Amino acid sequence: MNKEHLQNLIKNTKKLNILYVEDDKIARDSTLRFLETFFLKIDTAFDGEHAYVKKSLKKYDIIITDINMPKLNGIELIKKIRENDASTPILILSAYDDRDYFIESIKFGVDGYILKPLELEQFYLIISKIVKRIELDKALLEYQHNLEKKVEEQIRDLRHKYYHEFYTDLPNSQKLQEDLLEKGFNYLLLLDISHFSTINKEYGRVFANNVLVRTARILEHHIHKKARLYKIESDRFVIVLKDASIESIHDYCKQIVAFFDNKNVKVDEAELNITFNIGVAKVQDDTTETLINSEYALDKSKSLGSRQYEIFDENISCFKDEKEAIRWLETTRTLILEDKIEAYFQPIQDTQTGEIFKYEVLARGIIDDRVIAPIFFIPPAEKLGLITSITKIIINKSFEFFQDKTHQFSINITERDLLEGYMVGFLNERMAMYNIIPSRVTFEILENITLIENNEKIIKQLNILREMGFKISIDDFGTENSNFSRLLEINLDFIKIDGLFIKNLKKDSRNKTITKAIVNLSKTLGVKTIAEFVEDEEIYNIIKECGIDYAQGYYIGKPEAVLIS
Repeated sequence: MNKEHLQNLIKNTKKLNILYVEDDKIARDSTLRFLETFFLKIDTAFDGEHAYVKKSLKKYDIIITDINMPKLNGIELIKKIRENDASTPILILSAYDDRDYFIESIKFGVDGYILKPLELEQFYLIISKIVKRIELDKALLEYQHNLEKKVEEQIRDLRHKYYHEFYTDLPNSQKLQEDLLEKGFNYLLLLDISHFSTINKEYGRVFANNVLVRTARILEHHIHKKARLYKIESDRFVIVLKDASIESIHDYCKQIVAFFDNKNVKVDEAELNITFNIGVAKVQDDTTETLINSEYALDKSKSLGSRQYEIFDENISCFKDEKEAIRWLETTRTLILEDKIEAYFQPIQDTQTGEIFKYEVLARGIIDDRVIAPIFFIPPAEKLGLITSITKIIINKSFEFFQDKTHQFSINITERDLLEGYMVGFLNERMAMYNIIPSRVTFEILENITLIENNEKIIKQLNILREMGFKISIDDFGTENSNFSRLLEINLDFIKIDGLFIKNLKKDSRNKTITKAIVNLSKTLGVKTIAEFVEDEEIYNIIKECGIDYAQGYYIGKPEAVLIS
C-alpha cells in the first residue's frame, strides 16, 4: 500500500453510504473515528434489531457489524439481511478470532472478517476489494440501464417502422387493421391514384415515391378532424371516418376529387395533376370484410373512369355477382386439390342410324350430394391458372372409365393446354396405363382458338395430336369470324355447330340457311358435322333435313355419371 493508492481508495469510499453496527459505545466511538477517515456518510446502530430496521428503510453500500450483540447478534443479523438482499457487501468487525464464527459468516455470504483493533493495512486490503466490486456492480448496472434504454429505443423505433409506411411515414395497413377494431369508425375510403403506373414509367420510381410523399403531406394537412389517414400498399391511401353519415360521405368524396382538380402536386420542378378513384365501404366487425368491400367499390369506380367514387352496397347486383365469383375461386381450388371433379358422359347420336356414335366427356364438380355445372368452376380455374389441372383430371378419369369399353369419346381442351406443351407426354403415359388407342378419342377446341396470337404454335400442337391418331373437332362453330380457310390448316375431323343456331332453327329461317351452308362446306372438306343443343324432336328432324351427321342434346340424353345406351 502506498500513499497514492490510499488516497485513491479514500476518494472512492467518500461516496459510499455505510451502516456501522456496534453495541459497545466506547468501541463504536473509537471505530467511528477510524472509519471517518474513509467514509463521509456513516449511520450507526447499537444492536442487530436496530440495524435491521435501518437497513429496511435505507439502501447502504456497505454494512459493518460486530458479532456479539444483544437481541440480534451479528450472525443472526447477516442471516436475516441475506434472506432478501444477497448483494450488499457485509463486513464483520470482531475482537474474536473464532473459527466457528468465521465459518458461519462465510456460510451467510460475508465479504470480509476484520479483527479488532483495526489496522490500516488489513482494512485497506479488504475495503479495496469491496470498493472494486461496488464499482464493477455500478458499472454493470449502468451498462444494463443503458442497454435497456437502447433496447427500448430500438423497440420503439421498430414498432414505429412496423406500424408506419417507409416513404410517407403515415400509419400503414397493420396499424389500420388494429385501428379498425376500435369502436367509432363507421366508413372507410380506399383512395387509389389514377394511372400511377404511368408516372412510374415516365419519371422513374424515385420520382414516383416523392409524388406519394407529397400527396401524403397534402392529404395529411387537409384531413378531416374526425378522420385518420393511412398509406397502404402501392399507390393507395385509406381514410377512416367517425360519426359519418352517408350524405357526408358523398360530400367528402366529391371534395377530395374537386380539391385535387384544383391543386397540382409539385415535385422538384414538375407539377402533376393527381386524380383518385375512391372505393367506400361501411366498417364491419370483420376488418377483412371491410377492406374487401372497399376493393369491390374501388373496382366499380375504376370501371367508370378516373375521378370517380363508388360506395359498396351488398344489395347491388354487380357487387353480389363479384362476391359470388370470388367465393367460387376458393371452391374451385378445393374441387381440384381434393379431387372432387368427376367425368360425366353425354351421348352423341348418328342421325342416319339412330345409334349412339360416341360420348362427350364433361366435367362436373361434386360437393356433398350437389353436382356443380362447369360454368361455375371453369372461369375461376382459368383465373387461378388451374385449367390444365381440370383437363388432366378429365383425361385421366375418362381413359380409366373407357379402358374396358369400346366406345369412342371426346374431351374438351383449351388454348392453355396446347400452349403448355404437356399433352403429348401426358397422353402417351395415360394411353399406356389404360390401353386406350388414340383413334377412339376426339379433342374438342373452341373455334376462336384459331384467332389467338399463338395461332401457329397451337395449330402445330393440334396437328401433332392428329398425327398420333387422335381426332380433332371445332366446338361452337359459327360464333366467331368463321373462316374455313383457317380451319384447313388444322385438318379437322368434326365441326360442332354452335347451339345458338340450332336452338333457333324453329324460329328463324336464316339460321336454317346458315346451318345448311356450314353442312355443305363441311361435306366438301370431308368433315363430319355435329349439332349440339338438340332439345326436342322438331329440332332433331330439322337438323336431319339439313344433313347434319350427329346430334347431341337433352333430346338424345343428358350428361350422366354412367353411359346411356
